[in-house]
Amino acid sequence: MKTLVVGNSLDVLPVIENIFSQNKEEQVTLFATEGVLPYDRSALPALVAAAASEKGLYKASEAFMSAYRPTVVTAEALARVSVRRRYLTTEKKTQIGYDRLVVVDTGSLIFPPVKGHQRTGVFDCWRLSSVKAMMKYLILSDNVTIAVTNIQGLNMACALSLLKKEVTVVSSGQGLLPDVFDEETGLLLKQILEAKGIRVFSENAIEEILGDAEVKAVKFSSGKVLACDAVIFDVAKTDMRMFSEIPLPDGDKMCAEECFPAPMMPYEPTHFGLQLFDGFYAGYTQMPEGGREYLKFDGPQNIFKKMFVCNDHIAGLVVFNAPQDRERLLGAFQVKENITGHEEEIL
Repeated sequence: MKTLVVGNSLDVLPVIENIFSQNKEEQVTLFATEGVLPYDRSALPALVAAAASEKGLYKASEAFMSAYRPTVVTAEALARVSVRRRYLTTEKKTQIGYDRLVVVDTGSLIFPPVKGHQRTGVFDCWRLSSVKAMMKYLILSDNVTIAVTNIQGLNMACALSLLKKEVTVVSSGQGLLPDVFDEETGLLLKQILEAKGIRVFSENAIEEILGDAEVKAVKFSSGKVLACDAVIFDVAKTDMRMFSEIPLPDGDKMCAEECFPAPMMPYEPTHFGLQLFDGFYAGYTQMPEGGREYLKFDGPQNIFKKMFVCNDHIAGLVVFNAPQDRERLLGAFQVKENITGHEEEIL
């Protein structure tokens, strides 16, 4: 059987590994939708901040490809997939047949329905091609507006601030990341960013991108108009219009990244803030049902440690600006030891 895997993120690696675990003789072809080996998308903000190299993005996939050796296509761009006839056509008219199709992502995104999103100077922060184009564009630009709804967008705002760009963050909540953190944590995060020189427009959204061919300003849902040179969205849907049939039939499937970003596992430790500030979280970032909350806050230092406890062990952590406590707190979280009566001591 010939299996065709379509995608460019590291999420293609466990897909291919699972296929080979079921049948070592499977003919697996990876069609890399961005013309490069699969890479770590979460590291793109660090690339912008010069805290990571482009070569480092491919480290995991290079080791994987050496071990599993699927056929990899990186030299051609995806044009169309004929689902009923079971072949992929590239822009060079090459046809790649398959018996089974797994689509991780298509390499093409659809921006939120914001008027003017087609203007030059609008970027996403999930594709290497878009981020590299943004870096080149911003050499002669200074003012960036970014709609922040997830950690990737937050990190990209931090990266651009580290490059001394004038950064404006737009958030739908009173604070930041209302879908990730509780209101108290989000408000403190907003305060930290503003103290670092990042302007935050909360309870707002980008309603329209203004300009002729290029971005000149954005109009917010509040009615305010703000001049800027570039606009970045941290969320976009995978473009599936090159497929002849949606949804995909039985035997084929869409997985991992139907929408950017892919859902995160709730217990995976996540670091953010780059070198602008030091933040991490793990497990639950909002109060779990039946849980208890413990907080320690040092206002002058913006040191914030919040812990959620459920069933006598740590169910989640959110920590800002306390790198000296990271290893200890994550260790206590990961071993799931009984901390009843010692909650305050741990913080």
